[in-house]
Amino acid sequence: MTERPTGPELGRVAEAFHAARGVETDADWAELALVRLVFGDVRIDVVEQVLTEAAGTVREAQESPAELFGAPSEWADQQAEQLREAGLDVFEDPLIMGWREGVLTTLGLASGLSALFFLSQLLDLLVGSESGPTDVTAGFALMPLLLSAMLVVVIAVYKRAVARFRFPIVVALCAAVVVLGAGGVASIIVPLAREGADARLAWGWSILLVPLYAALCWVVAKLWRAPAQGPGDREGRGDAKGREDVEALTPQQILDSAHLDDEDWVRRARAALRRRDDFTDPRIDAVLTEAQAHAAESGAPLVEEFGSPEGYAQKLPKDPRTIPRRMTLFYAVLALLWLALALADAAGAGWHVGWSVAAPAVLAVAFGAMAVGRARAWHRVGRSS
Repeated sequence: MTERPTGPELGRVAEAFHAARGVETDADWAELALVRLVFGDVRIDVVEQVLTEAAGTVREAQESPAELFGAPSEWADQQAEQLREAGLDVFEDPLIMGWREGVLTTLGLASGLSALFFLSQLLDLLVGSESGPTDVTAGFALMPLLLSAMLVVVIAVYKRAVARFRFPIVVALCAAVVVLGAGGVASIIVPLAREGADARLAWGWSILLVPLYAALCWVVAKLWRAPAQGPGDREGRGDAKGREDVEALTPQQILDSAHLDDEDWVRRARAALRRRDDFTDPRIDAVLTEAQAHAAESGAPLVEEFGSPEGYAQKLPKDPRTIPRRMTLFYAVLALLWLALALADAAGAGWHVGWSVAAPAVLAVAFGAMAVGRARAWHRVGRSS
């Protein structure tokens, strides 16, 4: 049981399937389907609703879900595809975060960055540089938190800009956030490091920052609980506000789609296609131009010809090359920016490698590794196609 996924939604779904026929294996089928849907980015409350309806079908037919629906993975994929084609906003994007998720992510990243900075200090000791590892100051202690907050802001800017602007503009906006954010972080931590000269600790104490930020993350998660939600409860979600900021689709908007004029239809379809991340702007322009030409030829409005713009956007086939190509460019730009900032800090410090230089250097290496990983995926997709 400790290896099985847990949660109130899973418990309710398993109970519904077990009560339908009194067969334990039915609950196992439901568990596999639930996991597949969740990993397909379907919201957990929607997953529970879909599976509860399936349990009702099992109860009425008194047949196993495998006989009625087939393999749980295939059934789950079919359900996710139907939801996408309907254009419903029932899919999670883990990078679209509300205030609670943003704070927890910041503290979690701060714990991870603290571990990286400790390793860089340890490496500095092993290499045997002249100055040795840097002592722990207030500026050093706050650096992982501030850098993590800046990374979360970069993610927020990216996710909110990608549906509104062309991709080069999105990259430029994120790069501007990195440059301005790095300057802001430096303006905070450098004076604190100087003022805290009398309150220094030995470099080894920096390892305590890892459990400290992790504990803060745990405490905030316990004290700042997400509102309870039930099946279909859209308003009770903790990140509802964050989703509204990126023009999330609501059921009422789906109903209102029947009254969309062509201009609004194109605007919403363009935003939905950009949020997919696997459509380039020229391809989006070509697809929408083709749709408008087809509607003009038939003499029908776009909404009548193609349905809701979000549903139309979900139906279009994917281009597997676009996402790895874009992410290669995105991570490469961020890696180069952090490398430039590290070199600038090193030059300002007389080419002495201290913690102020190690921080952007570590991030440059991390983003560089992600860029290489995406480039390999891009190459594999190119070879297979």
